[in-house]
Amino acid sequence: MTYDTDFREMAMAAIDTAYAMTEKGAESPGAFVVPTTVSKLTEIRIGFGAIATDVIMGATSAVKLSGAGLKVPECYFVGPMLAAAGAAATDGGFSAAAPMVYKTNIPVIGGNKIDATAFMHGEVLGIGHLIVTLSYDGTPGKIIGGDYREETTGAAANTFVTLGRRGAVAEGDFKPQKAIIEVVFGAILDPVGHATDGLLIAPTVELSGNGLVVNGEYEFTGPCGQAHPDTDVVGTGALSINPTRYECGAGIPIKTNGSIRARAQNVESIQSIHAIIGLLY
Repeated sequence: MTYDTDFREMAMAAIDTAYAMTEKGAESPGAFVVPTTVSKLTEIRIGFGAIATDVIMGATSAVKLSGAGLKVPECYFVGPMLAAAGAAATDGGFSAAAPMVYKTNIPVIGGNKIDATAFMHGEVLGIGHLIVTLSYDGTPGKIIGGDYREETTGAAANTFVTLGRRGAVAEGDFKPQKAIIEVVFGAILDPVGHATDGLLIAPTVELSGNGLVVNGEYEFTGPCGQAHPDTDVVGTGALSINPTRYECGAGIPIKTNGSIRARAQNVESIQSIHAIIGLLY
């Protein structure tokens, strides 16, 4: 087998909307075509950027992979998170972050196609841009699939909100078919102007439900920080950041006929944040 790699990208003008990733700059080759010399998809890299056109907005991202080139059903992977401003009164600075990298071991069929679909959640940044790189027959990992849920939380401090949406669809609880080997969780700020007080960003999520074999806490924290007063009305830079990742050792055992609910909150501070959680199998 021979190592190979390819990428696709797409601009996104709306949230909760599926965008086929069919472009490579000036080229439009369509879906990925799996090279005939490879057998495994061993790495997925997801990058997220935007051309911002308004006061500060925050968004999360995700990619769906599907098609006859995969020997597994469709799978979903969480991408980076981004808060950016484009209005003259709030613009300033620039931001770049490493992509989300997933080490996978997904069998593929050479010559067939893999469709990549981009999603942006939270708020419209102006024009979001998602790019995904697929690498074949490199150093494999353990991941063979994934799923995600997202929702806006934090409008009331210390109040759990169920994360039950994926794309434009209310999917409800997770229904995993294999043990969870990694949890990915984060939330991005949707700042509002506060004249005198700052805002705390401290998102947490908990997993529960009859789909879990072992009764445990299963509580995870995401990236934490703060927003200064008047965030939305003074010059500020953009923030590009990846969700926090938890490797789960031998895996969290699940019941294939059960469901798992994810509920997230923002601790101690009333501030809307756009939360997203991915479960990897």
